[in-house]
Amino acid sequence: MLSVKRNSVAALGVAMGLLLAMSAAHGQTPRPAQPAQPVQIQFNPGMGGQASPVLPPFQQPFGAGPAGAGGGGFNPFTAAATSNPYLAGAAAMTSNPYANSGALNNSGYGYNPYGYNNYGPQGSYMIGAADVINAQAQFMTSKQQAWLMHEQVKQSRIDTRRKAFDEYLYERANTPTLEEEREKSRLQESARSRNDPPVTEIWSAKALNDLLVDLQKLLAKGSLATQRAPQIPLSEDDLRRINVTAREGGNIALLKNDGRITWPVALSGPEFKEERERLSSLAQEAVKQASFNSPVDAGTVKQMLNDLDKINNLLVRSVGDLPPAQYIDAKRFLGNFGDAIRALQQPNVGKYLTKKLQGKTVPELVNYMTKEGLLFAPAIAGDESAYTALHRALANYDQALQSSTAQQP
Repeated sequence: MLSVKRNSVAALGVAMGLLLAMSAAHGQTPRPAQPAQPVQIQFNPGMGGQASPVLPPFQQPFGAGPAGAGGGGFNPFTAAATSNPYLAGAAAMTSNPYANSGALNNSGYGYNPYGYNNYGPQGSYMIGAADVINAQAQFMTSKQQAWLMHEQVKQSRIDTRRKAFDEYLYERANTPTLEEEREKSRLQESARSRNDPPVTEIWSAKALNDLLVDLQKLLAKGSLATQRAPQIPLSEDDLRRINVTAREGGNIALLKNDGRITWPVALSGPEFKEERERLSSLAQEAVKQASFNSPVDAGTVKQMLNDLDKINNLLVRSVGDLPPAQYIDAKRFLGNFGDAIRALQQPNVGKYLTKKLQGKTVPELVNYMTKEGLLFAPAIAGDESAYTALHRALANYDQALQSSTAQQP
C-alpha cells in the first residue's frame, strides 16, 4: 500500500513538471494542481485476483487509460514498454502521444474536448489561435484573388468593347453608302435598258428614261463633246410620236391633237354616251386654256375626273359582255386619259402641247431634253414603232460611248 502511494506521487510529479515546462514555453501560467485524492483499490482479474490500485484521472501517468487491454484497470507496473513514452528507446514514433491528433486522448484525461492529443488546454489554445491566423491569411488571400479576378473581368469587358468598336469601324468602312448603292442600282438598270429590255419597258418609256439619265451624266462630264461616237440620225416623224412629260408625272399625249379624242370600240356604246360626250367637250376646252400658257380651270378638271370614274365603273360592270381584247384596249385608254388629266393640273402644261422634240441626232436630243427638264412619257396606241426606233438609237449611242470611255488610259 505504501509503495503504491509512492509511485502515484512520483507519476504526479512527472506530469506536473511537464505541464510547467509546456506552460513556460508558451508563456502561460499553468493551472493549479488538483488536490490529492485517496487511492482506491479495485479488483484486477488480470493480475490473478490481486488488488490493483485505481488512481484518479489526473493522477494517472501519461499513456494510461481507465481500462487496460484485458478489460480491467491499467497497471502501471506491468505496462508494456511501448506504451510508456518516458522509457528511452522503447517508444516508437507512432506511439508518441504528442504526434497524434484527434478527439481521442491516450492520456489519463480520456476524451479531449480541444481536439488535440496530449497538448492540454494551453497547447490546444495556441494551436487553435494558429488555426485562426491561418484562416485569416487564407481569407485575405482569397479576397485578393477575388479582386484580381474582378479586374480581369473588367479588362475582358474593355477588350470586348474595343473589338466591337473595331468591328463597327471595319463594317462602316467596307459597307457601301446609300448613294453608292443607288449609283450601283442605276448602272444595273442602264445596262438592262441598253441590252434588249422587254418591249413593255420600252413602250412604258422606262428603258428610254434609263438611257437618257446615263447620257445626261456623260453630258455633264463632257463626254458627248469629246468622245467620238457614231452620229445616228433621228427621224422627225418618229420624234413627233414620242411623248414627253415633266418629273411631276402625267402624259398629255392623248390630248395632243387639239383635244380631239378617238374613243375605243368598247366605249362607243349608248351606256357611255353622256359621260363620253361631256369628256370630249371638256378636253377640247382644257387644251385651249393650256395653249395660252394659263392654268386649266379647276372645275373643268374636277368634272373630267368624275366622268372618267363613271365610265370606268360602267366598263367594269360590262366586262362579261366584251371580248378580252376590247376590254384591255378600253382599260389602257382610260389609263392614258387619267394621265392626261393629271398633266392638265400642272401649271406649265402648255409647253407639252405646243413644243415638239428637237434634235437631229442623239446628242442634240439629249441636250434639248436636259435643257427643258423633260422625261419620256409612255406611248399610246399607234406610237409603239416610234418608241422602238428611238430606243435602238439611244442604246447604240450609249454603248459606243461606254466602249470609248473604257478604252481611254
